[in-house]
Amino acid sequence: MTTYYRRSACLTVLLVLIAGSLQAADISITVAVDREDGMYSVGDEAKFAIYAKRGDTPVTSGEFAWSLTVDGVAKVSSGTAEFGKKPVVVKGSLDEPGILRCTAIYTDGDQTLVKAAGAAFDPTQIQPTATEPFDFAKFWQGNREKLLQVPVDLKLAKSAQHSDAGMTVYKISMANIKNSRVYGWLAVPTSPGPHPAMLTVPYAGVYPQTPGWVSWGRRGFIAMAISVHDYDVDMPQEKYDELADGALWRYPFKGMRHRRGYYFQRTFTGCMRAMDYLTSRPDWDGKNLVVTGSSQGGGLSLICAGLDNRVSAIAANVPALCDHSGLLQGRASGWPGLLRFDEAHRDKTAEAAAYYDAVNFARYIQCPSLIAVGLVDTTCPPTTVYSAYNVINAPKEIMAFPYMGHSSDPKYNAYREQWILDQVFGKRVAPGKMSVSR
Repeated sequence: MTTYYRRSACLTVLLVLIAGSLQAADISITVAVDREDGMYSVGDEAKFAIYAKRGDTPVTSGEFAWSLTVDGVAKVSSGTAEFGKKPVVVKGSLDEPGILRCTAIYTDGDQTLVKAAGAAFDPTQIQPTATEPFDFAKFWQGNREKLLQVPVDLKLAKSAQHSDAGMTVYKISMANIKNSRVYGWLAVPTSPGPHPAMLTVPYAGVYPQTPGWVSWGRRGFIAMAISVHDYDVDMPQEKYDELADGALWRYPFKGMRHRRGYYFQRTFTGCMRAMDYLTSRPDWDGKNLVVTGSSQGGGLSLICAGLDNRVSAIAANVPALCDHSGLLQGRASGWPGLLRFDEAHRDKTAEAAAYYDAVNFARYIQCPSLIAVGLVDTTCPPTTVYSAYNVINAPKEIMAFPYMGHSSDPKYNAYREQWILDQVFGKRVAPGKMSVSR
């Protein structure tokens, strides 16, 4: 059985691909949009230049296929063209807010190259397809009450190996609903408090986590990083491989037709427990609780802020779990694509998914939010990310990358670090050496 959710697969997904070219052997193909930021108004014309090189030499012959789609779903136009001395230019426009994607496919022997670029047309006007269930808030308040009935049963184990002069590191676990536990790492600064708190929520997969996830402890944060699974964070790799092939195979789809039985129910309450713990510590500063993550963790960042108004800032890269219902209206749906894989019970799944849609949590966000989006992301399509971003009614900013798929841009990484420091300390703080694992 293929281990789709093993760590190796997740790390492959998160490889940084910044330039608009993809190489096979010594051939590269490039799709370049005519505006550096990829931003357009409805009715504008976007121009995509397509060309190829063999090493440093332009490819001047050979046929390739191209297509224009609305975020990979609705077909706008398509065709074939021949490489020549000048780039082939494909033009397109949208008459309503959305993402226009240009994709080029070129076959060279047994190598097939696929590359894309995106153009966003008034993306901050994209409206979500997700609608909030009438008892959405009541449902999650009920889950909180269930959690509060479970004794915390805190277990801390100091890791002398990973502690240093700047922070003390612990393995941590706490009881959760459904007779499960929340597992993670905790770093406590050795400097006197009070301290801001940071919760890092994980990208998708079945893998061990390292104490590098809590290296913000060296920056004066009570830093915690948790797993979404009911398993310890530092078991042998063989155990995670076994789980990925067995108990956790396709975990994002487990129980998806039932709002009270879906896999992420205990994940969301686990986030609640982590936030409750951080804000209960006597060395917490009483005002700063930052949540950050990428992909699945990006979606969980939105969800944490919607669940708990003590969250003071979030930084979410390519957030998943957004706009599950897009497929019902001929649009893209966010990861994990619940409706795409459950055609026979689509209505029932859609009804349950609404309670786990980051868009519906984003409506409740009250804190500053930093979001990053890749305009050619096929895992967490940009339409779904903007669907969540656009309903946030609080200070917010979004960084869009026309050539980025499901990845993390170094510009976002550097900006995020400084942005978090600014949110907490209110001034520019020299960024030090970081070692946050991704």
